[in-house]
Amino acid sequence: MVSFGVWKNRYKKFLDNPIAVVPFIKKRFYYNRIADAELKNYKNFQYLDYNKTIDLLISGNKSIVRFGDEIFDMIQGIGLYYGDWRQKYNPALAKRLKEVLSSDNDKLLVCFNPELILKTKEEFSKMGIPEQYHFWTNSKIFLKNYYHPNKVYGSALCFNSTYNQNIDYKKILVFLATKHIIVVTSNTARFGNYQFGKSTSFVEAPQSDAWDSYDDLLKKTLQLLTKYPQDESLVMVSMGSAAKVMSYDLTEIGYSVWDTGQFFDLAYQKIKDAK
Repeated sequence: MVSFGVWKNRYKKFLDNPIAVVPFIKKRFYYNRIADAELKNYKNFQYLDYNKTIDLLISGNKSIVRFGDEIFDMIQGIGLYYGDWRQKYNPALAKRLKEVLSSDNDKLLVCFNPELILKTKEEFSKMGIPEQYHFWTNSKIFLKNYYHPNKVYGSALCFNSTYNQNIDYKKILVFLATKHIIVVTSNTARFGNYQFGKSTSFVEAPQSDAWDSYDDLLKKTLQLLTKYPQDESLVMVSMGSAAKVMSYDLTEIGYSVWDTGQFFDLAYQKIKDAK
């Protein structure tokens, strides 16, 4: 049974962009039927596991951008709504996300969810979570349009302790200690004066619809970055779809950026305890 909250958010998506009803219906009633046939297109692509993803970020001083299936909702015209959080559909944002997905920049580690994308409908049923199958149908259908066959991809859930139960927080802390950290997220007051690295600066982002403020957020972040050597700087950004674009834009001009998602919510206390 779909909850009232889910229906409420669906209504908001369609109110946000009425055309969104078309890709929504396609996903539910067509792509769900054919998605598993697309798995053959992904057999030869290289994915790192959770900890190898983090290891490569640290050893290669790379940036990371993480994608779930929702990225294809946005590209097709469907806004993102989760509880009280949202990112309304914006065609300019959708265009930029396609650019990020297509990136072949070796310094940007693009990450997906192979442990979920590559599962069949039958496998989801055997796991007792058949309702989660449709979350990943868009990825099965569309990812092949953005893949580079010789590129290595990471695991998007590498920072999520529910999936990656062996996160080496001490290793992460040792790396952060070598960097001037700039955190771009909402509700930065929750961190108090905590220092993640050599120094820690904060850029306050909106709780929702961060893309509407993207230019201003990028400008503020760049102003802070000018204070530090480029190779000693690390931007850690959590603001939904807009974070993907910021990771890409800053990487293109030589900076390292971690698209952390819920990392701070899930791991902040563990990082403090490990210090």
